[in-house]
Order: sequence, then C-alpha cells, then structure tokens
Amino acid sequence: MKSIILITSVINTPHTPLSYCNNRSVYSREERFEQTKKTISSVKNMIPDCIIYLVECSDFTEIERDYFQNNCDYVMNLWNQRELHKDIFGISKALGEGTMTIKALEYIINNDISYDSLIKISGRYWLNDKFIYEKFNNNDMIFKKINNDPNNILTLFYKIPKQNINILYNFLLNNNDNMRNCIGFEILFGLFTKQFNNIIYYDYIGVSGMVAVCANEYYEG
Repeated sequence: MKSIILITSVINTPHTPLSYCNNRSVYSREERFEQTKKTISSVKNMIPDCIIYLVECSDFTEIERDYFQNNCDYVMNLWNQRELHKDIFGISKALGEGTMTIKALEYIINNDISYDSLIKISGRYWLNDKFIYEKFNNNDMIFKKINNDPNNILTLFYKIPKQNINILYNFLLNNNDNMRNCIGFEILFGLFTKQFNNIIYYDYIGVSGMVAVCANEYYEG
C-alpha cells in the first residue's frame, strides 16, 4: 500500500503566545530544523513506498529550502499566503494546525495523487525503533487515545484511509468556529472519531519527540 505521510511543521516560530502557554516553542529555528530533518529521516527508514508531503509556514533559508525540496516529494510552504498568518500564528493551536491540515488536504483532494492512506505526523517528532509498519499497512482508521480517553485523541500521529479524507476535510471546515474559540485540537479529534465505529486505537504507536512548549520534556507513545 502507498501512504502519503503528511508532516505539519513550522520551523521558524514567531514569539507570540498560545492560549494555554506564553512560550510557543522553547527550541530555536536551527533546533527545530534539525528535529524536522529527523522526522523525515525516520519516515524514510520506517515506511516503504511512501510519499512525503511537508506543509510549512516559514520564510525558508536557502539551506532549508534545498533540504526539503531534495528530501520530500511535495512541499507546500504557506508563508507567502500572508492572509493565513493570523490563523496559523494566532493564539489557537487548533486553528493553526487545522488551517495547515485543511490546505494540505485541499491539494491532495484536488490533484491526481495516487495513494491508499494518509499518515500524519507532526514535524520534530520521529518514528522510533518500536514503530511497527505492519500495524498501519491496511485500510483501517488508526488513532491513539490520550490517557485512554476517547474524547481526547492524539493528533501528532494518526492514520486515515483515502476514502475518509473528504470527511476529515469537511469536518475541519465545519469546525472553524470551534478552532477560533481555542478548542483543543485533541478534543476536536475526539468529536471527529465519534462519527465512526470501525476505528483501531493503539496504546503504543512508536513515536517520540520533544514537546515544543517545555524544555527537555520528552514524549514517547
């Protein structure tokens, strides 16, 4: 099966607060670039026959642009769409992530890209050595609950088959107000997954990374 690996990323974060935290990222541009390179490298090593699709919103340096163009199949940089900055860089993390996801899905839907499923991973996180690709090489919807709560869904990694992509796209469009009101993106996905009764939830998916808003806070799950 062929998967699109959607990587949402902002390597050059502005010094503006989120609704729940004054510091958007404790990591520098250079650190975030290196972490995102690790994301891409892990995907290449762990997922065969995949399409790597990076969605960014940063004013790339020449080094950054060259790396991404040489290591990704598709690069969508929303930086020049200045009308989106207020949403991507605003106080609502859900609106930022949601806006980038909507734009990515629009391109996937509107262009003749051949694929079977979409796997989303947030930039700076990586697939660790416990990641088992065979668990995701199927037509299932796969998510991870946070603290085993079906109303709180991990959004840094999930998998959706092609036939459900339009459903996710329309769901995000229809929840624009919720995102503007700073709903947690994880809570929003709890609402999304309630539409289905055929979802697989894994307790451990094999993803690691450094939490952006907290120095030295490591995530693995």
